[in-house]
Amino acid sequence: MVSFACCGSTLATLSRAAAKAAAARLRQIGLLREFVDWPRRSTVCETCPLRIVYAGVSYCGRPFLQKIDREPTEDGCGCPTREKAKSPEEHCPLDWRNRAAKRLGDGCTCKWCNTYAA
Repeated sequence: MVSFACCGSTLATLSRAAAKAAAARLRQIGLLREFVDWPRRSTVCETCPLRIVYAGVSYCGRPFLQKIDREPTEDGCGCPTREKAKSPEEHCPLDWRNRAAKRLGDGCTCKWCNTYAA
């Protein structure tokens, strides 16, 4: 039963990643809206210590399929930073001190929502 819980968790993680990839594709063809200020978000990502460039694409940590089991504050989320920045639902996993961002009732402390250093 323990192995089933592990597989269920991996399946859920893969399903979320597939949904994010599908949403990114729908944004590319204009069927979903982009975050209005996504270029600022993308610029923040380019200076992040979690950022990795793989095959000419900037990622939040190693690409997702290279490391499925991850801690977002240490490994990033594995999403392409440009597509992640365009999503209105996404948030940076880190705050301006490069610690885990916290979701609060009136917003969050992530680098994108908290314009401290913007």
